[in-house]
Order: sequence, then structure tokens, then C-alpha cells
Amino acid sequence: MTNSLDVRNLSHSFGGAKALDDVSLAIPGESFTVLLGPSGSGKTTLLSLLGGFLSVETGEVLIGGRDVANVPPARRPTATVFQDYALFPHMTIAGNVGFGLRMNGMRAGPRRERTQAMLDLVGLSAAGGRKPHELSGGQKQRVALARALAVEPSVLLLDEPLGALDLKLRRQMQEELIAIRKKIGATFVHVTHDQEEAMAIADTIVVMNRGRIEDMGPPQAIYLAPKTVFSATFMGQSNLLPGRIARRDGGRVLIETALGAI
Repeated sequence: MTNSLDVRNLSHSFGGAKALDDVSLAIPGESFTVLLGPSGSGKTTLLSLLGGFLSVETGEVLIGGRDVANVPPARRPTATVFQDYALFPHMTIAGNVGFGLRMNGMRAGPRRERTQAMLDLVGLSAAGGRKPHELSGGQKQRVALARALAVEPSVLLLDEPLGALDLKLRRQMQEELIAIRKKIGATFVHVTHDQEEAMAIADTIVVMNRGRIEDMGPPQAIYLAPKTVFSATFMGQSNLLPGRIARRDGGRVLIETALGAI
């Protein structure tokens, strides 16, 4: 599938300190994957490597089977939505949404049609002539999303895009992101430190800590059957029982705990 994403043995350091340590994962096309973890876990570093904003030191980044590790951001089949919107204040909303299309050489007529289609998609059909300072935070985030989607990326990268929004608007935008992803068929990779947000929007959650992947799977599996102590405690309240493996019998394991054998 052209919008599948494969990361193989990816590492990156800042000043000699490992920010990402031999990370590998496979993300199927047309899916919604959330990179979840605390500050310093490596999730934003991973997203920046996917988008080409950091240089790959070791490893591979493949999109649709093509290695893009050495391809500059503007030539990758990706687009990024940032938490701070990164809109051009002097441009109209239509100008912002159509900026990438203009840089790609699209003619004015088709560019206007594509820009309007994206504004329709995010519910801002009549806002094309306005400026960013006239919009609310939620509307600015929709503009940033429309601009990213306008260039028809295979993979959309979202860097804490809802972090600056209030709770009610954040939940509304979560629902909209899910609906838009299904409608356009792209692959979404979304960074957050918010466990509730990850549970609400993800097909797959990747739990990260200290530059490594701690856990990966569907939200329910991550929550109900975490693979590591970190994953269990980070995802919410957990009952952790220290124990010792007493016996193995095929696929079954008997563990002795202070509360008895389980």
C-alpha cells in the first residue's frame, strides 16, 4: 500500500544523548497511529525524523516501500500539522491553505478549487478571505489541517495538534480528525502525551519511553493487557503484583504472588 509506513532501526542523538534508540515499527496504510509518551520519550523526535526535519543518523524510513530517509521534507509524501498552527499572518486563509499547492506549481484555477474543497472539508467554507488573527484557536487548527491535506500527503504527521485547545473543543476535534482520516484515506501519525486522547482516536497506540517503544497495539489491548510496567502505570491506575514464575506448562504460566498463585 502506497501510504504504509515502515521504520527500521531508527536512532538519533542530541549532543551525545540518545533521543531515539534503535526504533522499529510498521504502520499499515489508511490507519490512525498515536505516538504516546511523556516529555523526553522520543515521540516528537520520531515524528521529526518521519517528516525530514531531523537527519537520520542510522536506520531507514520507508513510505509505500520507498526509503525517504535522505529525501528533504518538501519532496516527501508527508505533511505536518503543528501545535502552534504555523500560519502566515499576512496571508488570507485561502492563501495559507493553497500555499503548498502554489509552491508545487499548481495553476491558479485548480489551486482555487482544491483550496475551497479543503476548506469545505474542515467546515470553514466561508472563511477563505479572512486572516488568521480573525479566527479562534480551533478554527486556526482546522486551517492548518486543511493546508496539510491540500497537498494530498500519503502520511499526515500531527505534532500535539490539540494541545492548545480547551477540553470541549479538543474532544470535538478528535471526532473530526477520525472522520477526516476515514474520508480521505491517508495514514495519520499523531503525537500526544494525553492518554485519554490516544484512547479516543487511535487504531494503534505506540507507547514510548526514553527513546524506545515500550508497548504497541490497539487501545483496548494497551489498556487492559499492557506488556511492561511502564506501559501499565502510564496508561492509568493499575494493580501491579510482584511475583515469581513457579512453573511453565506449554503456553500457560503459574506465578506465585503475595496474594497466592495465579
